[in-house]
Amino acid sequence: MINKIPSPAGVPAPSYTYAEFRALVGVLAAERRTSGPDQNPGLIHYTDQNQVHLDRAYTHALLPQLVSALAQLPRPEQWLVLGEAWCGDTAHLLPVLARLAEASAGNIRLHVLLRSEHPELMAAHQTNGANSIPKLIRLDQATSNHLSDWGPRPAAAQALAQQLHADKSLHTNHIIKAMNAWYEADTGESLQYELLALWS
Repeated sequence: MINKIPSPAGVPAPSYTYAEFRALVGVLAAERRTSGPDQNPGLIHYTDQNQVHLDRAYTHALLPQLVSALAQLPRPEQWLVLGEAWCGDTAHLLPVLARLAEASAGNIRLHVLLRSEHPELMAAHQTNGANSIPKLIRLDQATSNHLSDWGPRPAAAQALAQQLHADKSLHTNHIIKAMNAWYEADTGESLQYELLALWS
């Protein structure tokens, strides 16, 4: 599998860098598996499909004003992102968060945590009582104090997901295709503008 290095102080173990998570998804897809205890064929299929989304989203343009804000943070941050290999929202959003961390002039360290490996952390950062992912948890790097949460989706994507799930005539595959289309058209902008608002 993936050779892991110890998690930094204040970061729950096990954790992954973005590169390690991307490699993990590739290994799981090649072995016809997915992350977490549920190994049903649908989730395994989505894990393989998510490789395309991960690679596409990693090329999205970054907002210069957000990159500038992150490069001027008064205190460095740890970004913990709860996700899973099979999660489409994670595949579309995590690469953008990773690129932002890389562009932050060393002010942000990003760590990916699998929801299935960190149930207590997930329970402490639920969305409306649900274990929704991805979930970004911002911590002060020096003190590990909690700063804020973001996720699981930009507001417009969340509204679309709720609308689609409310229509009981829609098959899961139709919902996933509609969400994928939204993310591909948005190219990471909604996520970035919502993050920018944290420092505006």
